[in-house]
Amino acid sequence: MKNLNKHTIFSLKWISIALLLLFLELNLEIQAQYISNNGAYISISSDTSVRINTINNENAATLSNKGVLDVSTIQNNGNIAGNGVYNITGNIISTGEFLNQSGTVNMQGTSAQTMEMGATTFYNLTIDNAAAVTLNSEQTVLTNILTINSGKIFKIEAAKNLTVTGTIANFGGTSGLVLKSNNTGTASLIHNSSDVLGTVQRYISGAPEEWHFLSAPVSDQSISGSWNPTGTYGDGTGYDLYIFNEPTPCWTYQLNTTVAPTWASIHPTLNFIEGRGYLYAAQAPNPTKEFIGLLNNGDISYPLTSESPDPDVKGFNLIGNPYTAAIDWKASTGWTRAGLVSSGGGYDMWIWNPAVNNYGVYNSNANSGTNGVTQYIAPTQGYFVRTAANGSITMSNATQVNTGASNWLKAKHIATKNAEINSFKVRITSEEGYGSDEVLLQFGFPQNEPGALKLFSENEEAPSAYFQSKEQNLSVRYLTDVDENSEIPLQFHAGKNGTYSLQIGTDSSSFDFLLLADTKTDNVTNLKLHPTYKFTADRNDSKDRFRLHFKPITEEPLNAPVLIFYDGNEINVDLTLLDGPTDIQIFDLLGRLIINKKEATASVHRIQVYQKHAVFIVVVMRKGKAYKRKILVR
Repeated sequence: MKNLNKHTIFSLKWISIALLLLFLELNLEIQAQYISNNGAYISISSDTSVRINTINNENAATLSNKGVLDVSTIQNNGNIAGNGVYNITGNIISTGEFLNQSGTVNMQGTSAQTMEMGATTFYNLTIDNAAAVTLNSEQTVLTNILTINSGKIFKIEAAKNLTVTGTIANFGGTSGLVLKSNNTGTASLIHNSSDVLGTVQRYISGAPEEWHFLSAPVSDQSISGSWNPTGTYGDGTGYDLYIFNEPTPCWTYQLNTTVAPTWASIHPTLNFIEGRGYLYAAQAPNPTKEFIGLLNNGDISYPLTSESPDPDVKGFNLIGNPYTAAIDWKASTGWTRAGLVSSGGGYDMWIWNPAVNNYGVYNSNANSGTNGVTQYIAPTQGYFVRTAANGSITMSNATQVNTGASNWLKAKHIATKNAEINSFKVRITSEEGYGSDEVLLQFGFPQNEPGALKLFSENEEAPSAYFQSKEQNLSVRYLTDVDENSEIPLQFHAGKNGTYSLQIGTDSSSFDFLLLADTKTDNVTNLKLHPTYKFTADRNDSKDRFRLHFKPITEEPLNAPVLIFYDGNEINVDLTLLDGPTDIQIFDLLGRLIINKKEATASVHRIQVYQKHAVFIVVVMRKGKAYKRKILVR
């Protein structure tokens, strides 16, 4: 062995570069304490072994390793590449490019090691450290084999991610591979290996007894230990764990052994079921739970039912993300879901958001969701889908992405056209902290059609905002344009008496007019100038209180081709001179909607009102124009 300046610090300046390159290209074993590369190209040949305490590879510097490099610490701001072997006993800190083309990186320290890197591609990565190696990086890809030796530990830090396009060989068991989760986020792992053992953490934020939808990312986690509710059924003690049974329909508690349907009758296993969603509430604040076992991989199929006698929830099934990475609801491949109810050219999914005390919804053909729900369904996240008939939903590894792992809840066109959809979102929030709710309008579709159905909060104190169309309550509506839909009623129910604020989203710039009419107060607010409207509400208020106007509010003169009068028995609305369907609405002086007749024909409409000695406001609407008249009923 040749020992070059074993006790000397190497600082590679321009004068010494040529000499160093000469040494490294020889078939040698070289030892040093420190190499600082300030811009040179250093190549370690395939027959050379180099032992160095610290490598500092500066900007624009390149280290190409084709041999064997034994090093404690790597600090890289430049480029490291090559097909050689890296035996590392300390940390890797790299803001530059680390590309191990077909070689091996061995993390083999005796104290805890950290890998903190920018865009990095490993070929082989071997974890051989019992004190744990922690990956604290994004954009890390492993193309061949990740090996975790027996008794060794590899952790993926919270909010960081790893993609393994090759295989994972975990000989360390469930403690050998740990995906961490905390208040900053959750680790993400995309892989395609079977029989991989691991531990997947789930940090659950929030106060005790807040509901969360979750799903198991492993195939053999038993519902036991801290996952098993304790205490007496129905008294609110212990951990709450429920499943939704669509045929009944009802929520069934894990400790329910007596009231049909019992847990055992609809959940015939002691383990969490792959692809199933669960409602979970902890008694302690902010717990970190663990799923321990075989990581799910490959195609996961879950059965769906549409048997409920209740039309409001018929076909709704609570399922879940079964993987250790987020899944993309908009992914073009990897989904088999043709049996789901279609709306707006796509499929809806609903997630409970405890932060707003309401459900949010996202459509696979949309660009926006409500109440914080996006296209990315986080690992361990449960969600609702709606099926048209008994069948199943299937997802594959192709749906997985390393985006959105921390999303846990916590102009005319459809997808085939080129124009942009104009979206408009409204949020109503309780000032007293009872929650909030959102609705979404999307213009640009070939015809008006219902969007996602409204799932009402299980908490009666939560506010509810929704649209009504064809006797359906909706969170989303798909519309043609503002010319045909210049006025949209917005339904609202206050769960508690109090003060509320209505606020529009930032996606309103494409609309020329945005007016909010409050029929209770007769206020009209220009939302483009004042995007927040505060109001008081009572639980007994009319749900038809608000109207959104996308065109100026106009009243035609009384000589318009509409005749409105009271004949002593009925309010008569003569539409015979109008061509096409027309809406008729009748309000009392408090702004409460009494009659709402959609798409009335060109004829005389006789409407019975039972309250006498009162004044009513009759509104006839067609193509964005309103014909109004006050009528005294004697």
